[in-house]
Amino acid sequence: MSESPPPGAGAPRSPGTTERTRRAILDAAVTAWTADRTAPMSEIARLAGVGRSTLHRYYADRPALLRALDEEAFVLTVRAFAEAEPERGTPVEALRRLVRAMFDLGPVMSLLFTENRTDEEGDWDADRWERIHAPVGALFMRGQREGVIAPGVDADWFVRCLWYLLSAGWEAVREGTTARQRALDLVIGTLEHGLLAPGTDRGERG
Repeated sequence: MSESPPPGAGAPRSPGTTERTRRAILDAAVTAWTADRTAPMSEIARLAGVGRSTLHRYYADRPALLRALDEEAFVLTVRAFAEAEPERGTPVEALRRLVRAMFDLGPVMSLLFTENRTDEEGDWDADRWERIHAPVGALFMRGQREGVIAPGVDADWFVRCLWYLLSAGWEAVREGTTARQRALDLVIGTLEHGLLAPGTDRGERG
């Protein structure tokens, strides 16, 4: 299903207006469903500052809006991987950049991680998500070749730890038990001390 509203009567919408409305709806959905998984579409329309008819022109129902959030998360994750430049610098430096970039995905990812899907809403496309993790896998392999990542850790465990610790950090921030920077430092520290080989020179933080 297309995310763009279908043509309708009246003056055409500018691309900027369409994108702002789409962005407002997606942000409102994250806010509403993070607070209450059962929040109705009418509440999302209210938070987005649009009418219900406008909301339904963009996303006909909850499954369509969830699929749009899936796509948003996918695009943001690809962008975060690219911006982190995991191929640059030492594996430790690259891992820290990767975690910092991924931590900003918290609002939408923490919602989707915990969202219970119906059959109609569907599941994540696991194969598609696995393919975009190639830069993370390459960082893992480089870290092991250089003796930075412990030899007993495999790629699957590395990726699981990365996402699960990020999820724990997002949850702590959302619940108000930990400040954002503190949560980020804890995620990085736990990854380093739990995954790096003994005696690895961790260098300066930054």
